[in-house]
Amino acid sequence: MSDNSSIMSIADFNITEMSADTMSALNTHQKIITAEQTAANAMISLCENLKLMRDKHLYEALGFETFDKYTEQACGIKRRQAYNYISTYEKLGGTVLQSNAQLGITKLQLLTEVCAVDRAEIIAENDLAGMSVKEIKELVEKSKQQGEQLALLGDELNDSNNAQKSLQADKQNLAEENKLLHKRIKELESKPVEVAVQEPTQAQIEAAAKSKINSLKASFEKEKQNAVEEAVKQATEKTKSSVKETLEKDYKAKLESIEKERQAALDKAKQLAIKLDKNADADLVTATLYFNELQSHLKKFINSVEKICETNSAQGEKLKQIAQNFLSNTIANLN
Repeated sequence: MSDNSSIMSIADFNITEMSADTMSALNTHQKIITAEQTAANAMISLCENLKLMRDKHLYEALGFETFDKYTEQACGIKRRQAYNYISTYEKLGGTVLQSNAQLGITKLQLLTEVCAVDRAEIIAENDLAGMSVKEIKELVEKSKQQGEQLALLGDELNDSNNAQKSLQADKQNLAEENKLLHKRIKELESKPVEVAVQEPTQAQIEAAAKSKINSLKASFEKEKQNAVEEAVKQATEKTKSSVKETLEKDYKAKLESIEKERQAALDKAKQLAIKLDKNADADLVTATLYFNELQSHLKKFINSVEKICETNSAQGEKLKQIAQNFLSNTIANLN
């Protein structure tokens, strides 16, 4: 269904004289608007009633064993197309379907491939009615790829947070063990030594002193080891915190870069439109613009991956694999 704000009333037309031709034109215009509304409502009704027939098995009362046979034999609708209508209705919902019914089932089905947030952004920022199915498909694929990249960065941040929590727990456990150890040492030191009937010999005194010294050395070594381990853990904790801050900054910078590139692409498109011949092939102009943008973004992406590989080879390899899969699919589509 068309946006009501874009439908012109009689007052919107530049009519200076109500002639017979003017009356005929206005009547025809009203019929077009009515037919457009009827077509949109008919598609929504088709989706709803196909779903009802399938979910409640109403086709059985008409003598059909399966829903597939019913749609193909009784309605002349192929099985795949029937399920496309139902799936689109289930994923988009009646409200979205009602407000965008003029797009047709093929374009609406493409919108079901992205999440609700990205879908709303695509609908709000693009003239989908004026775009081809191929252009909308490319727009959806771009949105899905950006979602995968953001998910990858989110996983890295989650791993960093989990590691930080684990280190904090280990630090707390070590602190508790250290308290218990010091408490035990104080208990042992305060325990009275059994007094012998006779005075100890010099050898016994030296042996006791040596034992005490060895005990103090062992205690000192233990405390030193604990202090070293604690220092290492604190250093590791600072490193994890630094990684998290770096990832967050990179994420913010990438979002800002995407917005700048989008604006630059719009400016470039305006400049290109001025330079090109007005009679040039519109599809050729569009293809040339997209190809130039593709080359520019691909070069920037390769440079970014090379920098990532220098500091984090595992993350770099993940991004390379994503890009390889995307380019392979693109080559297959071109072929």
